[in-house]
Amino acid sequence: MIIEELVSKVSEISRETEYWFVRTDSGKYFDTFTNNGFIGIGWNQITLDELLNSQKDVVKEKIARIEELDPQDQNSKGNITAIYNKLLNFINLRKGDIVIIPSHSSNYFAFGEVSDSLTYIENDNLADCEFRKRKKIRWITKKAIGDLDPTFHKIKISRHTISSVKDYSRYIDNVISNLYIKEDNTHFVLDIKTQREINVKSLLKLVEGIQDLVESIDVHFQLNEEIDYNAIRLNLQSPGKIEFKLQVGKSLIILAAVLSLTCCDSSSANIQHKEELENIIEINNDTLQSIKNVMDELEVDRQKINSF
Repeated sequence: MIIEELVSKVSEISRETEYWFVRTDSGKYFDTFTNNGFIGIGWNQITLDELLNSQKDVVKEKIARIEELDPQDQNSKGNITAIYNKLLNFINLRKGDIVIIPSHSSNYFAFGEVSDSLTYIENDNLADCEFRKRKKIRWITKKAIGDLDPTFHKIKISRHTISSVKDYSRYIDNVISNLYIKEDNTHFVLDIKTQREINVKSLLKLVEGIQDLVESIDVHFQLNEEIDYNAIRLNLQSPGKIEFKLQVGKSLIILAAVLSLTCCDSSSANIQHKEELENIIEINNDTLQSIKNVMDELEVDRQKINSF
């Protein structure tokens, strides 16, 4: 019962999910987008109906007229195609796709999920944003660039209005969720907040403690998972992340629940059948105490541990 309950509460990221970086006119629309749950794109003269129903060449000809570009010139032709592709990428954003938008100077990134595949046209509320073609977004989190993996500095280099960042999906996934399933693997991420240098012995003690606990959980619940193939990714800047990855990974999901109950405020964990975890907690009391001690030393973000 407890296994089914916990697994049902873990978010699953589809392998079909696309990831997009959408600019905000040098940060001008960052607050408008995040405060009002949408993103938008310019070129209002190009209508949604034209993009959906007109021939590509017809739309490109209109873009050329609007931008005063010569379609016979090779450079201009490339610019026309680039604008067309940006508009097409925007209207093709699907429900469940992930978007990232930058603030002014890219000091902050907001991460969100497209909540509706349909592009809508806004004709009334244009005071804060002149873009008429819009997508509804459920914003997940906002992060300072300094709190993110250095990889995100590569993302902000792109000057395109909208660009695919799927190559960085694993970094993005670890920002938007600390416990998730993707491509038949469970991922569990710990956020390390300490600004001090990380002690190697403490790190090893944490990893070994979690490995021991996962093995105990696997045996206790007779899951028969390949625990020895549990993979770990480390990003050990201060602050940084530790990512645990396990195929299927029910043991890892139960681990996250156990840590939620023992290392966090247990009253905030929305777990109905907590009593089914009491025995495994009691058996591993010493291991859990060791894990908690290292978490205190490394200043692991306890709020992020509770994924239930």
